[in-house]
Amino acid sequence: MTTSPSSPPAQAAANADDAGNWFPENLARIDERLALIAAQPSTVRPVAVFDFDNTCIFRDVGQAVFRHQLRHLHYRLIPEQLAAILPPPEGELAGRPLAAIVVTLIDTYRALFPLLLTGRTDQALRLPEARLFAALLLWFTDQARRDERLGPRYVLPFMAKLLAGFTTDELRFLAVEVVDAAGREPLIEETLAVEAPAPIGRIEASQPLGMHPYPEMLALMRRLAGLGIERYVISASAECLVEGAARWFGFPVDADHIFGIRVRLDAGEVLTIGDPYAYPVTYREGKADIITGLIGARPMLVAGDADTDYEMLTLPEVDIRLLLNRRQRGLIGSLYEDPRILLQGLDLTEGRFRPARESVRSGEV
Repeated sequence: MTTSPSSPPAQAAANADDAGNWFPENLARIDERLALIAAQPSTVRPVAVFDFDNTCIFRDVGQAVFRHQLRHLHYRLIPEQLAAILPPPEGELAGRPLAAIVVTLIDTYRALFPLLLTGRTDQALRLPEARLFAALLLWFTDQARRDERLGPRYVLPFMAKLLAGFTTDELRFLAVEVVDAAGREPLIEETLAVEAPAPIGRIEASQPLGMHPYPEMLALMRRLAGLGIERYVISASAECLVEGAARWFGFPVDADHIFGIRVRLDAGEVLTIGDPYAYPVTYREGKADIITGLIGARPMLVAGDADTDYEMLTLPEVDIRLLLNRRQRGLIGSLYEDPRILLQGLDLTEGRFRPARESVRSGEV
């Protein structure tokens, strides 16, 4: 990127209103529980746990950085590392031979890498291989996430391993650059399409633009901080990216209270393609494992939006289970009618809370 962020989005932070566009029953339930905590200090350590992407903010910081890498060929991993993190070339993915997909990704990246290594990224971006690599990698991750054999447990660490070669500090700053730029983008979908070599054929995949924090979630976290309730974030994005974005947006959560996807680090806090030791993938049961194993306290509040949050939203003895309604099916959709759940409606086009349980898109009544 050519410009650096100047200052955080203070208007969203400063104007965060407790009432905002909450569904009134949800806010009343939260107020009631927080009033009890304030009036009756407990010997039990009060803890609140939040998902980050599409819960604290509209959009996904991990996907935004992934999109930035595609647009700018912002990579440091070598071709052999890319080959090592791609899946075994067996079977099919979305009806295309996986062997052809893997070979094409490796070959196109190998053609681009000498230019990236010597700082000639602009020249690399003008090559046809750049367009093919970006579209195919976006399509691959999108389809792999839905694939029964691969799925999110493969894709989420894979996306973090694409950051190999950067230090954690570099990535915290990169996250700030990316989310600052994303905040000025229109809230639309961007589609990449390309005619890949046979037998792959034509492919296309979309990714969302834009990003902003939910003011209501900023206000909620600040209220919790004022009451002395510890705030934790457990995300399925790379941990250092969430640290940078959370600080930029003004969420009052300490860096050591943020858990996300990790990879093994080399000397100097440089990311590698290795898996971390004795640390779960922060997806579904991995999030619950973080709560029980590393946070070590029963949360009084858990907030999430997707299947990845199902296990932590259904932990026993949680007082407030806040679920943002993204009109999803599957496991998380099964909780929409659960009486324990505070279902919060959204304007899914604009990324805003609305004072209802139901969510809408622009143009819907």
